[in-house]
Amino acid sequence: MAMTTRVSVLREIRTRIHLSQAECAAALGVAVETFRTWDAGRRPAPAAVVRSAQTLEAKRPPHEGVPLQILADELHVHVRTLRAAARDGRLAATFGPRAYFGKLTATTTREAGAQFMTMWYRRAYGRGRRRLVPVCRVTIPPNYASTLVGLRHRLGLSQQQLATKVGAASKAVVYQWESGKRKPSPVFWLRVERLNTQLTTSGPGRQM
Repeated sequence: MAMTTRVSVLREIRTRIHLSQAECAAALGVAVETFRTWDAGRRPAPAAVVRSAQTLEAKRPPHEGVPLQILADELHVHVRTLRAAARDGRLAATFGPRAYFGKLTATTTREAGAQFMTMWYRRAYGRGRRRLVPVCRVTIPPNYASTLVGLRHRLGLSQQQLATKVGAASKAVVYQWESGKRKPSPVFWLRVERLNTQLTTSGPGRQM
């Protein structure tokens, strides 16, 4: 009799690696209909399939973008800790163009998460006590929209190109900033200030 394992493990793995049922079935080399019965818990998944799924999870690239909630679960920290770190620049993250329940959605990488844990989290919360860690505070000016438009024109960039340079999700985010519909977060404004400093130092005629 084939060895089996608990039915929820495939869905847990699939959720962590952000694959649909069809994508995960294709990666494991099984029929979608068969995978769905395992994923839904109607039939136990064979241990060999589970091992293949675990191998697939272990091969995830460290630069793959993951939602903050999933990374928080993997790192055993509260998601609010990662959200705060993403806002003030301690955690490198990409913010999406849409907000849900008044909160911006963000993704980061496991590599960035590991850097945050080493450089910031363990220094602040390690050894059973919390110590204050200096954080760069950025003030966003009231005329941020016109400042962004002027900087982008001086750089000769499109909205999509500026979004790429500052790590925004798409040109729609830059459009919302420039139209005043959304205020940039401190981490993005810090990147904008760095671009402005580079432009001032190198001059508009040089490639940054």
